[in-house]
Amino acid sequence: MRDAAHRLHWLSWIFVAGASVKEFAIPLLAFVVLGKREGNWALWGGALAIGFAAWTMLSAFSYRYRIGERELLIREGVLDRTERHIPFSNIQGVNQRRKLLHRLLGVTELHLESAVGGKPEAVMKVLGLAAAHELEALLHAARAGDAAHAHGAPAPSPVLHRLDAAEIVRLGLVSNRALVVLGVLFGLLMQNNGTRQFIIEYAHVPIQWLGARLLPQVASGHWSMLVLAGSAALAATVLILCLLSVLLAFFKYYDFTLELDGEKLMVRHGLLSTVRASARLPRLQSWLLDESWLLRRIGRVRLAVVTTGAAHEHEHGLDPGASLNELAPIATRAQALKLLKTCLPTLNWDDLAWQPLHHSTVKRRLIGQARWVVPLVLALVLVDVRFGWPIGALAVVGAVVSVGLAMWCHARAWATFAAYAEAGDVLLFRHGVWHKRWVVVVSTSLQSLRLYSSPLDRQLGIVHLQADIQGGSRHHRVLDIACVGLAEAQVLRSHLWRRIQAPISTPLTSKI
Repeated sequence: MRDAAHRLHWLSWIFVAGASVKEFAIPLLAFVVLGKREGNWALWGGALAIGFAAWTMLSAFSYRYRIGERELLIREGVLDRTERHIPFSNIQGVNQRRKLLHRLLGVTELHLESAVGGKPEAVMKVLGLAAAHELEALLHAARAGDAAHAHGAPAPSPVLHRLDAAEIVRLGLVSNRALVVLGVLFGLLMQNNGTRQFIIEYAHVPIQWLGARLLPQVASGHWSMLVLAGSAALAATVLILCLLSVLLAFFKYYDFTLELDGEKLMVRHGLLSTVRASARLPRLQSWLLDESWLLRRIGRVRLAVVTTGAAHEHEHGLDPGASLNELAPIATRAQALKLLKTCLPTLNWDDLAWQPLHHSTVKRRLIGQARWVVPLVLALVLVDVRFGWPIGALAVVGAVVSVGLAMWCHARAWATFAAYAEAGDVLLFRHGVWHKRWVVVVSTSLQSLRLYSSPLDRQLGIVHLQADIQGGSRHHRVLDIACVGLAEAQVLRSHLWRRIQAPISTPLTSKI
């Protein structure tokens, strides 16, 4: 296979065409369903479809790849040809994604992960399983400098974490995946005028049917029957959502297995669409220990990870599920800490010296919440006064006092739990009340540091210490330690900056 040119699988054109069709599938469907069918539109449409299929076949068949001594050569294009030379040092991981159609046809989609971020170095749609495994073995052997490794039997990899059926059921019950999917689906449907009018037009039928049965019960005063029926409907809805969430969890996390091969972490999961992703331990930059209120009820946490060059955007069809972004979707705290210890051997969780935030944190949180709550309370009071106090002045005062007390309790709980800690080259920050998070960052992987303060922060003498990692998302900072004293934040920033050993100095900005 080395030094010889190879093509993609002969069925690649199907997947290339499918990826392209997705971009205009909705407009095409709207034209077929709602468009006028005058003239020879079917003939022209058929000719365009045949031409498009022929072009995708030529594009797929013109794709070539060759493995050299130190690089992977990729050549593609029909009229305009492109030749790419990818050094092995730039290929930090080889991931596979197999949807149901891939599995039925015995092929796989290969993603060569980049070392510098943004998007994969190459996406091969698609290869046969034997060719993909041989290519992956040769790349691994070339990177290791051991050609014999490509044909030798690999040693069994130790399993670090595995999800059984019971854990997947627990994950589905606490994830509310069905509610998220239904919300996204509803939002997409309501964006289309035709679909929205259709829903509005036919929604009156079930509403009338429901009203015909509930109004007599209301008129006769049978409130017990109404409460019983409402409770039954609510229970049935919750049960259906839970079952759907569990089903979605099985589709994604079936056979979830995390293994360690030398310094490389490998994960595989999926029922219909299977994913196999990998990342070297030195590429791991930050970890997130996630503990929602529901996860705490069952004694579980979630451990996510961000790697160098992780594709945060949906580029080249690479969705987040096709890369290594979770070490444990659900695990006990002991299991999650053991995985962290594997990635960071010098981190001793029990010996961490957590530093509390500034003493003005409670005041800062209260004022921040008041920006949104106070206008709503004033609007409620004005509406109540305008309509002659239908709620009652005492009830309004009681509601205001209750909201204020809840805000104070929440701010105090957040300030009590929030803290940061340093352990060698590792920086940690914890925060949250109902949903608690522990962010773990390797300081040597930080790209930039930033001190930010609003006018209110400056009055209180506090700042936000923010940090970005190499190849991180443009829309989300990996670390944001709020409410740190100015002097303390400057000392911490200086310590972190001395540990950043990048070949090119990154800008250090302050906004104080």
